[in-house]
Amino acid sequence: MYLPLTIGCTATQSATPAPHNELTIGNPEGVIEGTELGSRSTVVALTVETLTQLGVDGRPVPKLAESWWWDEDGRRLNVNLRAGVRFHDGTPLTADLAADILRAAVMRPSNRAMFTSLGDVTAIRAQGDRQLVFDLSQPSAFLPDDLELPITHGSSTVGTGPFRLVTDDETGIELERFPDYYLGVPKIARVVIRPFETLRTAWTSLLRGDIDMVTDVPADAVEFIRNDDVRVVSFERRYQYLVAFNSRKWPLNSKIVRRALNTAIDREALIRSVFQGRGRPSTGPLWPKHWAYDNSIASYRFDRGLASSLLNSAGLSTENRSGGAKKRFTFTCLVPENFSTIERIALEVQKQLYDVGVDMQFEVVPSKDFDSRIRKGEFEAILIDMISGPAVSRSYLFWRSSKRLQGLNVFGYENAEADRLFDVMRTSRNEIAVQSAFTRLQEVLLDDPPALFLLWNERSRAVRRDFDVVQDPVHDPADLIYTIWRWKPVEPRLALAH
Repeated sequence: MYLPLTIGCTATQSATPAPHNELTIGNPEGVIEGTELGSRSTVVALTVETLTQLGVDGRPVPKLAESWWWDEDGRRLNVNLRAGVRFHDGTPLTADLAADILRAAVMRPSNRAMFTSLGDVTAIRAQGDRQLVFDLSQPSAFLPDDLELPITHGSSTVGTGPFRLVTDDETGIELERFPDYYLGVPKIARVVIRPFETLRTAWTSLLRGDIDMVTDVPADAVEFIRNDDVRVVSFERRYQYLVAFNSRKWPLNSKIVRRALNTAIDREALIRSVFQGRGRPSTGPLWPKHWAYDNSIASYRFDRGLASSLLNSAGLSTENRSGGAKKRFTFTCLVPENFSTIERIALEVQKQLYDVGVDMQFEVVPSKDFDSRIRKGEFEAILIDMISGPAVSRSYLFWRSSKRLQGLNVFGYENAEADRLFDVMRTSRNEIAVQSAFTRLQEVLLDDPPALFLLWNERSRAVRRDFDVVQDPVHDPADLIYTIWRWKPVEPRLALAH
C-alpha cells in the first residue's frame, strides 16, 4: 500500500469524526398560517403515505397498494395492500382498518372536491386481510389516481412513512426515523424542520452550516447558493403559473379575447426575466409529459400582431371617435400578498399586455382573503400557481363544467365539447379511446382557452454535501423530500494531526 509521507512531520490519524446523522431543514415558507403549505407539507411528505402515487407520465403507480384490477365492467376496483406495513403507533395496516380510514375520508367534502372520483364510490369493504374492494355507481377510471388520499390512523400525523413526529411547536418540528418502516430503516436518525421568516435568512443559515437543507431556492439564487459545500437539485413541478379568468365577466367571457391574450405573451422572455431560464412555456392546462399528450399539435406562439387582430375582431379597438389612442379594456387581477415571485410575474405580464392595449391592474390581498375571494367568485382574474398535472384528473378539477359538477371550478368556464372529452377520459379504461380524447381536448382548449397560461415551474432544493443524496426520476414529483429516507450521511474525511 502506498503511504504518502511529509519529511520532518509524523502523520497520525486524529479521532474519527462522527457522521452527520441529523438533517436540519430550513423552510422559508414555514409561517403561512392556516394552510398545508411550508413546514406542514414537508412533515406530511416524510410521515404520511398514500395507496398510490402518480408517475411522471400521469399513470398511477404502487405505494401502500401493491396492485389493483377492475371487474364488473369498471364498476368495481380491487386493491391489494402491501404486506408488513405498520403505522407509527405499531398498528398493522390491514384491509379492515384501511376500509374504515377510507370510508371516513370519502365522506369529507374537501376530499370529494379534490378527488372527484370519490363521489362515485358507493361502498368500500375488506376482503381477507390485504384486499380492498371499491364498489362504484358508474365506471370511474380516475379512482386509482385519486387513491393519493393520505392514510393515517387516529391522528393526522400517525402515518406509515419513514419518519414519525416527535415534537411540533413554534420553534420547529422534530421527526425521528421509524425503525419498522416496511421499505427499510432510514439511515438518518433525526429530521428537524425550522421555519424562517424570509428566504434570505434561510440561505444565510445554510451557507454558514447552521442548517443542512433549504426547501426552496429561487431561480435567481441558484448559482449563488451552489458551491463546493452545497448542491442544488431542481425538478419540474406539477404546478403552473397562470392568470385564471372569471369567464362570466365581460370581455373575458369571450373565447376570442382569451385566445388573444394567450398570443400576446412572450413566455420565453417571461421565463428569462423572472426565472433565469428555469421553466417551461405553458399554453394549456394539460400536463405535457402525460403519456397521451400529442406534441404534434401546434400551441400558441408569441404574436403581438395576431393578438391585436383578434382583439379588433372582438370589437375592442384602440381608437376612440376623435381618433386618439385609448386602452382596449381594463381588468383587475387578484394577487396574493407577500409572494414575491408572483408579484414579479404579474409586473411582466402587465407590461406585455399593455403592448397590445390591455390594461391589467392589480389588487394585492392577504392569502386568506385571496382564497375566500376566489371561492366566492369575487374577482375578474387571479394570478395563481395551480396544480395541473400529471394526471388528467387534476385538470378536470378546475375546467369541467361547474353546472354539472360543483367543486373547484369557480371560474365559470363552460365548454360542452371539453366536458364530453373529460367524461370519456373519466369513464374509459381503453387507452386508444383515452388517447383520442386527449388529443381532441388539447385542440378544444387551444381554441377556447379557460385561462392565460404562462409556464410550468421548477422548484430547487439546496442540500449541504454532508449527505449522499438520492434522486428518483421515475415518480412525480421527482422531489428530494420523498427520498430523504434513502439518504446516507457522508463519512467525514479523516483529519491528519502533525
